[in-house]
Amino acid sequence: MSKLLDIDVNQQLVELLGQYDVLLEPMEDYLFADGLFPGITARAFEMEDFGESVVVQLDIIVLLPNGSFVESFVAQDITHEEALASAFEQFEVTVLHTFITAFWENGKKIENGVGTDIWNINGSRWQVVVSNFGYRGDEEFDNIIDDIDTLFDVIESNIKSLALIEDIYAVRTVYTNTTDGQKVPEAYINNEPFLELEEAVSKLGWKEVESVYSVRNLVLLMKLQD
Repeated sequence: MSKLLDIDVNQQLVELLGQYDVLLEPMEDYLFADGLFPGITARAFEMEDFGESVVVQLDIIVLLPNGSFVESFVAQDITHEEALASAFEQFEVTVLHTFITAFWENGKKIENGVGTDIWNINGSRWQVVVSNFGYRGDEEFDNIIDDIDTLFDVIESNIKSLALIEDIYAVRTVYTNTTDGQKVPEAYINNEPFLELEEAVSKLGWKEVESVYSVRNLVLLMKLQD
């Protein structure tokens, strides 16, 4: 059973974003830059205690005008603090700069594989911000899939097949090769299962490897006004 950790992860979040000139101030239950959406907050849980190590999960919750979404990062280390440091590092290298590009114009931009584009979907124009492929594993990245470009191709095609009715969407895709050899595809759109994308990801040319790894991607879509 998970247990909420009594560690001020929001102070760590403030300090991390402050390094990129995103200055956050608390307003009710969230932190805001310049008092404008989105709000953001963090929370951390102990998922497992093995005695010699612990597993923690860091949740980063983003508040939008009409909803919210969560990005979660899991890490294992000797102490809660060390595991959280690893989880925050995952957040920083995979998702943070996608958020800065999408939401905080005055934030410091760095070259981190974040891409932007304009997509036309159902007659509307969408600003699209795409994260890098966050990879964790011992194998070389090129050794886990025949062609990494096919992963983004199925993400894009499945998103463009949707009837999008909200103004902002977050599409998260994760593929994991577990310790017991299971291959676990996951896909979510605004925290709801995106089963068509999940199935498409499962059918890609993933190679048979024995080691544990995971690949994740985040696509943010914001509807542009005509």
